[in-house]
Amino acid sequence: MELIHLRILLALKQSGTLSAAAEQLHLTQSALSHQMKNLEQRLGVILWRKQGRLLILTQAGKYLSDVAESVIATVDSAEQHLALLGAGKTGKLTVGIDCHACYEWFRTILQPYLLAWPDLAVEVTSRYRFNSFEAIRQYKLDAVLTSDPAFNGVLHYQPLFDFELVLIVASRHRLAGRGFIEPSDLQQEVVLTYPVDRERLDMFRKVLQPAGIEPLNHITVEETDIMLQLAASRRGVCLLPEWLMAEKADKLPLDSLRFKNLPLTKTMYLATRHEDVALEYIQGLIELASNKPDKTAVHGSL
Repeated sequence: MELIHLRILLALKQSGTLSAAAEQLHLTQSALSHQMKNLEQRLGVILWRKQGRLLILTQAGKYLSDVAESVIATVDSAEQHLALLGAGKTGKLTVGIDCHACYEWFRTILQPYLLAWPDLAVEVTSRYRFNSFEAIRQYKLDAVLTSDPAFNGVLHYQPLFDFELVLIVASRHRLAGRGFIEPSDLQQEVVLTYPVDRERLDMFRKVLQPAGIEPLNHITVEETDIMLQLAASRRGVCLLPEWLMAEKADKLPLDSLRFKNLPLTKTMYLATRHEDVALEYIQGLIELASNKPDKTAVHGSL
């Protein structure tokens, strides 16, 4: 039994005549009749009888037409869903966050993205933070927000926006108010960072290690909000994106500083598989994420 047989029975049930069913299915009457005679011979049952110009379904025909109604509806729905998947209009998108500080910014674009793609299931996770690129290759993730790309040709990295890292200190800190500072100014400081290996931390790989500086102490903190509160109470200093200061600027006594002759500009990327870049919901995410975070628009708890 083939789908065409079920479509013919369903068309006959709906129209009642051979000519109408043939027109609905874009078949000739003889081709339609031939298909059904072959099916009757294979099944060993009569599916319809003629009554004047009408075709009356037998008990077997009525049963199979009911089956056809259910099966065809399921098949049509599946075809529509697959067409939408192929066009990138629906499906599931699992986004990995490879940047601790990115959550607050991503939260500002997540709601408009969900509203723009109501049929798309979206999951945001940091589960694969230390092996996120491999997780994309293994189809555990579909995209990763990162500021530390690995340009090896395996994944596609779409640049989103540039941002600057600044040193955040308490407003009453000895360094506060300076125009510019030097890496050597941190030699007697407690450095606050996320719990990441030193080779992945910009504070060490871009500021301290090139200058041969070892801080007084190094404390790891998982939550950005806690890190900022520690900095505000002069328990340490931290290097974070400038836009993260915005929401806490009027709530915590903090100051942001830049290093002299040491630009700390980075680029945020969306990493995806090459074959997924053209999907509409990926392009939609890129379009939203390409708007650089407004220094005054980062909301929610840091």
